[in-house]
Amino acid sequence: MATSRPRPGAGAGRWLAVLRLATGALCVWMLVEDALASRYPAGIAPNHVGWVGESGWFRVAVFAGLAAVAAAVLLGVCLRGAALVGGALVLGVAGTGGWLVPGLLAVVALMVCAGTAAGEVWGFGRTWANHPVVRRNPWLR
Repeated sequence: MATSRPRPGAGAGRWLAVLRLATGALCVWMLVEDALASRYPAGIAPNHVGWVGESGWFRVAVFAGLAAVAAAVLLGVCLRGAALVGGALVLGVAGTGGWLVPGLLAVVALMVCAGTAAGEVWGFGRTWANHPVVRRNPWLR
């Protein structure tokens, strides 16, 4: 039995889509900026991610996770999982690079997108929600 989410009206749906796309773009920007900052020694780049440490495999895992969150948010699929994983990653990356307030706003935006049908306007949310696996596992919405 699938749970239903409130469907916003046409105007609200467009604004939620804009919020979703802006949040996805912020995640992409944080990923690109952090990837470029990781090329420099610690302390030289202004937004070097300190909590990631110098372990190469962990850094790659964080980058892959942030890329997956950005892709999910931009496509409008799996927004609940993206909000959960993205919240931890965005706050971790944002908290060490001087992005704490935008990071908190991004987490709130991810939660709003996950709680509404934000992926259904200008995204693949409706198609994703009708997939049999997603209907059996509503946490994948």
